[in-house]
Amino acid sequence: MRILLSLFLIFFSSFLSASEVLAVVNGVNITTEVAPKNFKSLDKEMQKKIVNRLIEKRLASDYALSSDVVKTKEFKKVLEHIFKMSEKTNKNEAVADLLKKDATVNGYTKEQLYSKKGLLAFDFILNQKAQEFAKNEKEIKDYYKQYKYKYDTPAMVELLTIVVDDKKTADEVYKKLEKAEDKLFAFSELAKKYSRAPSKNHGGYFGKIPLENVNEVLKPYITKLKRGEYTKPIKTEFGYQIFYALNVIPEFKSDFESVKSQVTDDYLQMKVKEWAINKINELKKNAKIEIKI
Repeated sequence: MRILLSLFLIFFSSFLSASEVLAVVNGVNITTEVAPKNFKSLDKEMQKKIVNRLIEKRLASDYALSSDVVKTKEFKKVLEHIFKMSEKTNKNEAVADLLKKDATVNGYTKEQLYSKKGLLAFDFILNQKAQEFAKNEKEIKDYYKQYKYKYDTPAMVELLTIVVDDKKTADEVYKKLEKAEDKLFAFSELAKKYSRAPSKNHGGYFGKIPLENVNEVLKPYITKLKRGEYTKPIKTEFGYQIFYALNVIPEFKSDFESVKSQVTDDYLQMKVKEWAINKINELKKNAKIEIKI
């Protein structure tokens, strides 16, 4: 299973033309060649954040390119494909040449090319980690038990509403609605014309609300609605309101098997991100880093 997290695999489409050293990591310069084109125009705080990210990417690249992942056929195949797809690349460039530490490719500096290769390799490592974590079904089930509420859906109602100031107007709107053949279309048009709520701009769309969260004044009216039904005018703190049930969604109580795929993806996202952050922090702790801005 490949999970492309895009935590570190970010390729800039354009680079600064003038090279300036931003940081030194383990004796190697990180320059503006791998910084966003607008780097110089950003405020100091944003520049510092970007430099910190570039340091992390360099450390990730060093770690990944020294791993066995670069020896795999899949990595070599994807690397070759990426550069053959690039307009900047010589289509006959051999993958063996691309893998060299001091490799150059027409249109890229050595630093830019190293970053691209390194981030791709790190992404492969993340996917390997995901495959390892995916084998631990007990932990995945424990994750589901801990976050079960995320996969359950309470009974809900999806509503449109019209809000007016007085009963006379509310009754007038209600009568027009009663006479209409297409109730939904009529409700939306009446909302646009009469409602004073911001939802009027969206045909009166109020949203989805868990029935358990409906306030006590409205609950006796709202909970009785079926799809396509509407209330009589109700006096509320906002004036007089009429509600239309666009949809009634029954409660869904999940079990592990019914949501296993989504739970597994969520679990792997969490575990791989956690692993990546810990690995980068470990690499930073053991690295010699000098920031130059």
